Amino acid sequence: MDRTSGTTGGRSTKIEHTPHQEFPSAPTQDLAIPSASLPILPDEVINAILLRLPVKSLVRFKCVSRSWLSLISSPEFIKAHLKFHTSRDSQRILIKGYVDVDDCVKQCSLNCLMCDEISTDVVMFDNLNWEVPSRTIVIVGSSNGLVCIDANVSGLFLWNPSTGKSKELPDLDVEVPEYSDQYYIIFGFGYDEVNDDYKVVEIICTFDDCAVLSSGRRDVNVYSMRNESWKRLGNFQGGYIAQEQCGIVLNGNLHWPLKKEGYLSICCVDLPSETYREMGLPNLDEYYDSDIDIFQGSLCMLCRHSNEYTHTDVWIMKEYGIRESWMKVLSIPHHESWAYPSYKLLCTSEDEKILLINGPDLVLYNAKDGSFKSYKVGLSSSSADLQFTLSDACVYVESLVSLNQEQQVQH
Repeated sequence: MDRTSGTTGGRSTKIEHTPHQEFPSAPTQDLAIPSASLPILPDEVINAILLRLPVKSLVRFKCVSRSWLSLISSPEFIKAHLKFHTSRDSQRILIKGYVDVDDCVKQCSLNCLMCDEISTDVVMFDNLNWEVPSRTIVIVGSSNGLVCIDANVSGLFLWNPSTGKSKELPDLDVEVPEYSDQYYIIFGFGYDEVNDDYKVVEIICTFDDCAVLSSGRRDVNVYSMRNESWKRLGNFQGGYIAQEQCGIVLNGNLHWPLKKEGYLSICCVDLPSETYREMGLPNLDEYYDSDIDIFQGSLCMLCRHSNEYTHTDVWIMKEYGIRESWMKVLSIPHHESWAYPSYKLLCTSEDEKILLINGPDLVLYNAKDGSFKSYKVGLSSSSADLQFTLSDACVYVESLVSLNQEQQVQH
């Protein structure tokens, strides 16, 4: 059957700026290079240098020697490289937009945006070494440098933008009940640290009557990259998940806002145990619209009032899984030029800057002084810059993580 989905929910990331550090004195012994290959420098110095290099350079350096190929391809080195770069300012922003009617994906450094290093209001985004498999795509999410793409009728893909490698997932053979008035499919993607596995969750939402929330049903399935197979978790009755919301990953769980008769909750899929449950929310009756996201490492709800369009309130769950720990921590004002703002958080920094998407706009909000800076998107080596329209984005870290099971990375 055809895959249908709206725009992704994405997730936000917290950037931590760390001071310059000296080379580590003794990296793990598993990363040693045979001394005969480079006799001038000690092995630990070579390892320390290589760990600091970007993925593009390391991919080239695999051709230097067999020992370097073995080192750079080893699970231990991939793990160490990911850990080093995740904790530093080497994250990038992946944007999706369209030129005319065809979707395309581009990327640029996240750090230059968060540090406000761009003197103009145009950010140049570079091409990626990957051909988009469909005219319309959805960025489902990212984890450890891997990105999940829903290419609609072309299928699901896992992709490492840093290495250019991609993998198409096998189809899941499902039958939509004939009595269903309508159906749609939503996805989530995340890393299962317990089982050292990357998993995609597919939820098929069906309705007997689209006007009655209690008639909704959710058939939940999980794909394991380690096992290269799908597993059915079961079906769950009642409620409505917005078609445009992809799963938000935190603490090994994928989360979606679930609207039921008279109240709003969160449905979760625990990736290690592959189980389904629901979590409570505070009373949000004063708001007409709410989206789920991540704010400074905590699960959050972005809430807009039903009778005014002046600001969006940010509620966070201070203690994960504890309903009583929800509290409002921030109100993001709506710029006077935006008629109906709908924010999606991408990243927060220690100096209270928030990178977000508002419709086709990429915006940096400074919570200290309440100022906004909007960026236009420019495409490198393209004559169609002015025709590009931003529609979604996510943050990812450059990594060597492989799509092959034998090179999984465990934190």
